[in-house]
Amino acid sequence: MTNPAAALTRGSAAMARTLAANARLLASITRVELSKKYAGSVLGPLWLVLQPALLLSVYIFVYLVVFKMRFADFSRLDYVLYVFTGLIPYMGTIDAITSGSVSIKQNIHLVKNVMLPIELVPVRAVLVASVSQAVGLAVVILLTAINGSLSWHILWLPLVWALQIVMLFGIVWILSSIAVGLPDISYFISLFLFLLMWVSPIGFTPDMVPANVAAVLYLNPVYYLLEMYRDSLLFGRLPTPQIAGIYVGMAVVTFAVGAAFFRAFRSVLLDYE
Repeated sequence: MTNPAAALTRGSAAMARTLAANARLLASITRVELSKKYAGSVLGPLWLVLQPALLLSVYIFVYLVVFKMRFADFSRLDYVLYVFTGLIPYMGTIDAITSGSVSIKQNIHLVKNVMLPIELVPVRAVLVASVSQAVGLAVVILLTAINGSLSWHILWLPLVWALQIVMLFGIVWILSSIAVGLPDISYFISLFLFLLMWVSPIGFTPDMVPANVAAVLYLNPVYYLLEMYRDSLLFGRLPTPQIAGIYVGMAVVTFAVGAAFFRAFRSVLLDYE
């Protein structure tokens, strides 16, 4: 019987080697996909800034105007930054998962007719989404600097972002494999991610959650993602060992499981019509 841990290790190592060997190809196809994404649009790449800004406006209106949300010792700009530092990573996650989950189904001709490793197709979707997220993070960093709350803790922001990307690789490898044979899953994914946005601590703090439902918050992986970003960007502090450990563990395990899952079904995907 195959040792599950050994299978995960082998799958992760194989996928890591594939990514490293095709780094230049990945960069090239990501640039092409980015240019196609905004081709024909009047505003073009300006949507990279407009999309998060518009969604942020809706969020601020709902929480500040409708719900009249106020945090102790938080100015209006502090609250805007709090929401923004949660919204940008979550939007990047939504974009990566929704586009990555259907990437193989929509590009199966590319895999069959071009010498492109099928593993790279979902990865490309994640990288394109990461570029959009990078623009949003740049805006957050600028606003944080203006607010005077930027600290040296921003130095470990690239690690937080890299772990997020690694985790997304694993997720889209699993979902894109399933979506080839079960396309309807994309609708469930979109609905789930939309609902998850409103129950994740983007516009509210974790301590606002009633104690009797707090367990639901701690079972939400988005909570750990947002805490890591906010500690680096907004609060200027190191994360607690528990938060950091769970976040790193989620990234590593998700990547390993996703790699093993994708490799197990790779031949089936290539033969699928």
